[in-house]
Amino acid sequence: MDWKNFIFGLGGLIIGILLGRFLDYISSILADERKLKHKRREASIVIVDILVEWIRCSYTKNFSNEDRWRLQKTYWKNILVLDKELLDLLHGALAHKQDAVGSQELIVQARKILLELKEPDINANQLISWLPNIKKDS
Repeated sequence: MDWKNFIFGLGGLIIGILLGRFLDYISSILADERKLKHKRREASIVIVDILVEWIRCSYTKNFSNEDRWRLQKTYWKNILVLDKELLDLLHGALAHKQDAVGSQELIVQARKILLELKEPDINANQLISWLPNIKKDS
C-alpha cells in the first residue's frame, strides 16, 4: 500500500465520520423542532377540554361540587401544557373579566396557534355554537 492511497483512505474516513456526525446533529435539531410543534399543537387542543367543562353548567343548569371538581381537574391537568398566549386569554374568560374574550375567540386563537398562522384565518362569528335549550314555563 502506498502513502497516497493511505492518505485518501484516511481522509475519506474522516470526512465520512464528520458527515455522519453533521447529519446526526441536523436530524436531532429537526426532531426537536417536531417535538416542539407537537407539544404546541397539543397545548392548543386542550383549550377545548377546559372550555367544555366550563360551559357544561349552562347546559345542565346545575353546577355541583362534582362539576367544580371536574372543571378544576381539567384546568389543572391541561394548564401545564397550555400556550402562554392562550393561558392569558383563558384566564380572563374564566375569571369573568369584563374585557375577556369569549369561548369562540379562544377557539379561533387556539386554531391560529395549532395551524401556526400569523393571523387567524376565521372569525369568532363564523363558529357555530349550540346554546342550551331553555324551556319557558307556560
